[in-house]
Amino acid sequence: MTCAAKMARERVKSVDDLAGLFFSAAETERKMPRAYDLRVRGYWPEVPADPHTAYGYGEVRVRPSPALAKEVSDYDLALLLTPMMELEAARLVWAAATTAAFRERGPNWKKVARHANIHPATAKRRFQDAMVTLWYRIALERPRMRPDAR
Repeated sequence: MTCAAKMARERVKSVDDLAGLFFSAAETERKMPRAYDLRVRGYWPEVPADPHTAYGYGEVRVRPSPALAKEVSDYDLALLLTPMMELEAARLVWAAATTAAFRERGPNWKKVARHANIHPATAKRRFQDAMVTLWYRIALERPRMRPDAR
């Protein structure tokens, strides 16, 4: 049994927890800093054009809090479990998790279906099949890795 399967058996207790692991991993991915900063930085401080906006009266953009250590370890676990799925199933699972990040109603199946070029009901069913298949691969201690996985 692989290390990822052992960690998953300790951390995940049901199929719903497994889906929640991927959803929280997508949220953690958005909380983490970018690999490189694309903004141009200057040496002079920004000076607002209107003096009334200099004291914080303007609009404030709320950013998510930085990722916690537990969230990052769960993110790593989700990345380690990804090669245990078929390639199309892994793409579908991560697309669903990405659309569900910071959203109360869960995944946006219409966007996921458009990405996979299938019907939204089919996308939801394939997501559930992928979660159940991954759950049994972890539970039965037979983690089958994709041949193209590193």
